[in-house]
Amino acid sequence: MKKNTINYFLVCCSMVLSLYATAQGIAPDEDTNPDLTCPASGEFQNDETRDVDIPNKVNVGAVDDRTCYSDYSESMVYGTTWGVYNITHNSNHWDSPGTLQPRIERSLSRSNEAGVGSYARFTGTLRILEVGDTSGENNDGSYFMQTKGRHTGGGGAADPAICLYLAMPVYGDDGNGNQVQVSFDIVREQINFRGGSGADGRTIVFLRNVLKDELIDIELEVGFRQDPDNPNLKIHYSDAVIGGEVFNWNIPEPERGTQSGIRYGAYRVKGGRAQMRWANTTYDKVEIVDESGPLPCSDCVLLRNVETGQFLTTANGSAEPVSMSDSAEDRTTHWRLVESGAFINIDSDSEEGGTGILRAPGAGGPGGPFVILSTLKAPPAADSDKTWTAHYDEMSDTYRFESRTAGRYLYQNTDGTLTHSEAPDTDNRSVWKVMPVDAISSIENTASNVEALTLYPNPVQQNDYLTIKSNSNQGYQIFNMQGMLIKSGTEKAIKMDLEKGIYILRHINGSKAERFIVY
Repeated sequence: MKKNTINYFLVCCSMVLSLYATAQGIAPDEDTNPDLTCPASGEFQNDETRDVDIPNKVNVGAVDDRTCYSDYSESMVYGTTWGVYNITHNSNHWDSPGTLQPRIERSLSRSNEAGVGSYARFTGTLRILEVGDTSGENNDGSYFMQTKGRHTGGGGAADPAICLYLAMPVYGDDGNGNQVQVSFDIVREQINFRGGSGADGRTIVFLRNVLKDELIDIELEVGFRQDPDNPNLKIHYSDAVIGGEVFNWNIPEPERGTQSGIRYGAYRVKGGRAQMRWANTTYDKVEIVDESGPLPCSDCVLLRNVETGQFLTTANGSAEPVSMSDSAEDRTTHWRLVESGAFINIDSDSEEGGTGILRAPGAGGPGGPFVILSTLKAPPAADSDKTWTAHYDEMSDTYRFESRTAGRYLYQNTDGTLTHSEAPDTDNRSVWKVMPVDAISSIENTASNVEALTLYPNPVQQNDYLTIKSNSNQGYQIFNMQGMLIKSGTEKAIKMDLEKGIYILRHINGSKAERFIVY
């Protein structure tokens, strides 16, 4: 027989065997033991390392085994050797209760460059036999793979997930009147912004349904490609092929991505048991240096204290006190004001150190009483000690930032430290000028070749007109505080058919930008 004919025959045999096993309800290598607890003997208790791989394992990547229920093993089914990933609820004996879910997963080396053409690519064949079941709660399902990668600024986890792929159980009758898992809905859990997590930070998108014990060919690639609409920009993508169906997705804020990584296996089981099988796994990566340099932050601002003229500066790490600087050239002095419900987060654009939002602890704070700290947490966050009320004074075009509603304001003390303190509005140490980052050039340059841009009235009422006064013939672009382009044009009087909020107006191809408020 010809090679292609033999391969076709083997594939057909595998499919028939798989469908037969599904029809019977039990896969040949499925664990049907109703006892989901870790053995009392401590058989799988391993306090030395989470690497419990077997010699010459069939799956690529370094294993991270955090379950005392069943170490990684292998089975021979349908003429193929499969990696066996079985986990049960509460079987993680490595981490503190309520932290990471039980898991057996494999990590692959990262593509650590962000140039166009860099990528990490994984392929494999997956069989899903069972996933977590929480008996009516909304935490059903288990993850089988994910893309990961660090980013500049913005906080979030030290090693954040970007896009996770989750199998959710679908039940049917087994022919004997019992409801069992017969298939699985595959969903993509994708971040809404860099560092996003939880219900506010991620969106769940249905992809497709697969049968129990179905042989599913998987391709997963995460990397950087050129933006087809703008050769000066790039796209950070997470593209998947699941059982022959293509599911591509572009990651938010591509200019902030610095890594592309992949993990796979079985993880998250908040009730019951999960059983995944992986075979034919491969991995490769390409790393191309990004020579373009960091893109300017279109919505970043400087916070300049009216009394001292110094600029708010992030700390060198999380839980460390922030400081003030005479110069605003470094990204440690660049901030985003991000809406969080009725409040705002003050978010650092720094690439290192305290990259997240500001925290305002109480009298017993780790930096001292009411001392302002940097964090790694990403916006938007609703924490009471990380949200601020922005009070705008139209006459002076300045702000005071109140720690939520505590009657305490962001304050530069005479010794240079930053606290949230009780202060009258006449105390300029509690008053701040919010300036686009580009404005620093006009501060340091002297009154006729400097690009001019003035907006009025500011604030402007909804559906009223904002007038542009400038010495430039360029058109304009309007961005929201998340950096998304909202509106553009060439007119000098712009109708404010925008939602209430804070925006940035910038000349097209110009360096000058101004913040304005719609109320």
